[in-house]
Amino acid sequence: MTEHDPNAGGFERVALALQGGGAIGAFQAGVFETLHEANIEVDACCGSSIGAINAAIYFGNSKSRRMDQLREFYHRVSIPGTATRDQMLGFFGASMLAGDDFRRSLAEADQSYAMSVGLPGFFTRRLNVPWVNGSGAPELASIMDLAPLYQTLENLCDFEELNRSTTHLSVVATNVATGKSHYFDNRHGRLREAMIVASGSLPPWFAAVEIDDAWFWDGSLVSAAPMHRIIETAPADVRTTIFRADLWSPDGQVPDNLTDAEIRQKNIEHGSRAAAYRETLDESQRLKSLLAYALECIEPARRQADAELMNAAALANVKPIRIVPMDYESSQDGTHFKDGQFSPAAIQTHWAHGRQAAQAALERLTVL
Repeated sequence: MTEHDPNAGGFERVALALQGGGAIGAFQAGVFETLHEANIEVDACCGSSIGAINAAIYFGNSKSRRMDQLREFYHRVSIPGTATRDQMLGFFGASMLAGDDFRRSLAEADQSYAMSVGLPGFFTRRLNVPWVNGSGAPELASIMDLAPLYQTLENLCDFEELNRSTTHLSVVATNVATGKSHYFDNRHGRLREAMIVASGSLPPWFAAVEIDDAWFWDGSLVSAAPMHRIIETAPADVRTTIFRADLWSPDGQVPDNLTDAEIRQKNIEHGSRAAAYRETLDESQRLKSLLAYALECIEPARRQADAELMNAAALANVKPIRIVPMDYESSQDGTHFKDGQFSPAAIQTHWAHGRQAAQAALERLTVL
């Protein structure tokens, strides 16, 4: 709902779907900032991986502290020393040192640094990685250790605030044993640090997280489009507008270098799965509408006397849902930063794109 006008944009209930994508998740911080400035309160949110972290920090703070804490998170996980370097490059302006090829080379070096050493406030490199011989401890089966992220979440997210929030927050993780999605949410005060960390524990970089005698990995393994939970729990009698902040696009140019090939591969992997979900959702809604129409052609007395027709009527219920994309359409441009590049320049770039996408979406709603 909006504080200044409950009916602004023509929606009564607002939800937010946040995809995973590493450093590119700063795009979602820009989306949050725009929603925050527009005084738009989110009634429901589902996040995966970095989307879960963004949501936990945002909704786990009072309104006056939300954006400050999100900025602090991205400051803590950025690569040390690169802010000064980027300022120097800016000083050189259009010289050779500030050229695109050089900038991209530095970004690749940033990613290599993160994967070799770690990121402050996020993860550190394990000294002893169990490449072949297991130790019977799944929590050690990774290249990186996410202990710093636990501390960061403890410092930046008030879980008491998060669990009493009026926003229904769900985070998706993957059950390692069953391969199925699992949702943790803040209803009944249930969300805690381990659940947020589990949603972002992508193997083999990060180890599985044990929660209530089960082990969980990154939610992006099973859910490239974290909208299912929102749609599943949406009321049937109130229209819900879902702001979708996807970070990957299935459409793009054919790469001619390994840097672009890597990010193109990830865009296809995550973007195509998200697109497939949206196609399935559209087809499901269409079939429900057809079923409802067919049932209307049957006399009410017959429908009520037939148990199977009554079941069909329940299935034909189409919830009033509108999906508004705030997607990262330029997440794979040839000059773009990748998901493992955590320099302040990369974070600022993604953040600015998120603000632009959200502002454009809200302007479209105002016109409509």
